[in-house]
Amino acid sequence: MEDPNLIKEPKQNTAQNTEPKMAKEPEAEEYQFFNVMPKEKEAGKIVEPQIQIQSEKPLENTASGYAWAKYKLYIIVGILLLVAAPGVYFLVSKLGESSYKPESFLVDQNENKNKQDPASENQSNLDFKTPEEWRNKYFPDCADAKMCGDDADPDNDGLTNLQEQELDSDPNNNDSDQDGLADGDEVAIFQSSPTENHTAKDPQYSDADFVKGGYDLATNKLMDAKKIAELSDKMKTLGLHQPTFTTLLEVLPKIYNFTPQNNDQTASSTPTSTSSALSGLDVSVEAKQDRDTQRSGTIKNLEVALVKYYSDNQAYPAMNDFTSMYNMVKPYLKVATNPIDPVNKDIYIYSYLAESGGKDFTLSFYSEVAGQLIKKHAVDAQKDAQSEQAGIYDDQRKNDLENLRSALLIYSNKNIAGTQEYVFPSPDKFSISLVPEIVSVIPKDPKTSENYLYQVSETFNTFTLKALLDSPPVGTSGYLCNQEECRNY
Repeated sequence: MEDPNLIKEPKQNTAQNTEPKMAKEPEAEEYQFFNVMPKEKEAGKIVEPQIQIQSEKPLENTASGYAWAKYKLYIIVGILLLVAAPGVYFLVSKLGESSYKPESFLVDQNENKNKQDPASENQSNLDFKTPEEWRNKYFPDCADAKMCGDDADPDNDGLTNLQEQELDSDPNNNDSDQDGLADGDEVAIFQSSPTENHTAKDPQYSDADFVKGGYDLATNKLMDAKKIAELSDKMKTLGLHQPTFTTLLEVLPKIYNFTPQNNDQTASSTPTSTSSALSGLDVSVEAKQDRDTQRSGTIKNLEVALVKYYSDNQAYPAMNDFTSMYNMVKPYLKVATNPIDPVNKDIYIYSYLAESGGKDFTLSFYSEVAGQLIKKHAVDAQKDAQSEQAGIYDDQRKNDLENLRSALLIYSNKNIAGTQEYVFPSPDKFSISLVPEIVSVIPKDPKTSENYLYQVSETFNTFTLKALLDSPPVGTSGYLCNQEECRNY
């Protein structure tokens, strides 16, 4: 039974949403929804619910539609071009490879250099035979075939870079072993080593010493006429390079009968004409040699004086005038020196130029025999000064031995008896036998202050005096005197 006191609430339609209703916020536009289908108005006919839906109308801008159609066409064409581009590029590159080059915004410096120098452009296509490590050592970043190419000769010594690499010589130094002979001349003419200045294995004499003395490097003996003629023919055919010519200047015409004239390989500065300067002079080979000998002697004397001047002043004369330099070093000259060239016209004039803040210089004269300008620097002067001093010491040694020989012969004449031809004192009585009756003092070596070697035979009828020389002739080491003679040995 139902309680009559209860208040009945209306029944809710179960078909409707049973969730509690929330306060509905006002909306700009109302939409109608139906939870149940509407009743049929007529049998057999379904009436769709009348739903009021407000939506944005599609744009009907004809211009926008045209733009879209236009852009759509561009996009399609762009896609087609992207797809077809590789094929077009391949076709164009095949039809004209040399006519098309890709553009680069980076500047290639090496490419610009190659464009400026055709030789460099060829160099980039060369197949080097010299190792890359060797080229990087002597020619870093080189792009010039005239410098680092296999056939190049940058130091002008007669050897190509490839030959220099094979011989282990320096392609940037015309005299790798510093013996006074150009690398190429050593190989092609003298058959000596360009990297060993003692090819004959004689530590006392360089390769240049052998050549200057006329000695054969292979046999260590004086060259015969056949060998000299062979070398002379090679010189005439191949020419000589610096510094060979300067080193052998005085002996080339005397020993090898070789007198090149204006040789392009040896000339560092060759005038176009010398006839005006030599007008009225004897131009025979002998006369030219004599004048060159005077020039060489003058320059050598000045070199030695310059070295002495430097020793006192720690600098060479800082000037560019020969006459002024001569006046400054004149007190250091040991022998009379004529500062005027034998010709003294045009190119035949001595010159002096200070360099490196007084640490170096260039002293020049023009050689008629060589047909070129001969230049001397501080390093040459130091060598010549040492050579001169060695010559002074050697001359003193020879003079001492010759004087002692004369004293011993006087002693023999005073002390011989009977049938004796000679009689000489024993080594222990050598000094007291001669001093002070015959000589005032027994001379000693000027460099070492040691006594000269004196030996006598058991019968006291022969003797030998010996002295080692600083600069002996090629093939010898010293000077000796006996009762018969004095000579090099």
